Amino acid sequence: MMIARKAERFANSLLEMPMGENDIEIAAVLKHLAKVYEAAFDMTYADTHEQSKKAYVDMINLIKGLKHGD
Repeated sequence: MMIARKAERFANSLLEMPMGENDIEIAAVLKHLAKVYEAAFDMTYADTHEQSKKAYVDMINLIKGLKHGD
């Protein structure tokens, strides 16, 4: 999950002192990609079918634009 944490850190640093509208949009994309990475990681390393299915549903929700974990 190191990649997701790095993406979150980069996004937060961009949001601390954004130099323009692009920085805010880039931060939002980084945060979204961190969530996608987490769902993909969970799907890949799931121990049970139920865990895999939940991660798959999370990924579908992320693609549809719903919140992670809904």
